[in-house]
Amino acid sequence: MSHYVLVPGLWLDASSWKQVVPHLESAGHTTAALTFPTEPGSTLQDWISTVTDAVDTATEPSVLVGHSAGCGLTYAAVDARSEKVKHLVLIGGFPLPDGMPLLAEDFPETDGLIHLPEFSAFSEEDLAGLDDAILEQFRNEATPVPATVLDSTLELKNTDRHRVPTTAVCTEYSAADLQKWTEAGFPPTTEFPKLEDLRYIDLPTGHWPQFSRPEDLAKLLLRLA
Repeated sequence: MSHYVLVPGLWLDASSWKQVVPHLESAGHTTAALTFPTEPGSTLQDWISTVTDAVDTATEPSVLVGHSAGCGLTYAAVDARSEKVKHLVLIGGFPLPDGMPLLAEDFPETDGLIHLPEFSAFSEEDLAGLDDAILEQFRNEATPVPATVLDSTLELKNTDRHRVPTTAVCTEYSAADLQKWTEAGFPPTTEFPKLEDLRYIDLPTGHWPQFSRPEDLAKLLLRLA
């Protein structure tokens, strides 16, 4: 059996995995879905520490699953705890390199917090598979992101991270797209060629498969275990 550490992307918390967790646990696996501190002034290192703490408290090496900007967090955690991660899964995101922030885009800040923007800020491809009811629930459950988390850049030091088996789950873009971006040297993808055990899996949907295709996402994670 495996232990899954589930790391959400921006504006999401542990509840974003609630349609995925039951499938994993009914198959006999254990899970830890994470929620990050949202107080103004919380730092990028606070968020990374949330992930490494979850890895540290597991009784066995974990399957570390990151979504969107959570992929950068999980990769930083692998950098710090490579010996405690048996598989890294990146859903709709990249293993960001040293010196890069979690998010390149600028969103409006209010009192030190960045709230979920209007859905018009996202592309049609991002929103694929999400109906009005899902979007309303997403909005109601969204958590703010401290601006200070996005002000800092990742600091990676341990090349052992390149040895951890990694799967890139391609959602609103295809594996072929991702490979083209990597070959072109798109900055967020520059770590992919360094990974010694890398596979790509297409899961065609929008940017949030835990909402649009939760059962299929869970089946994929179970196969990787």
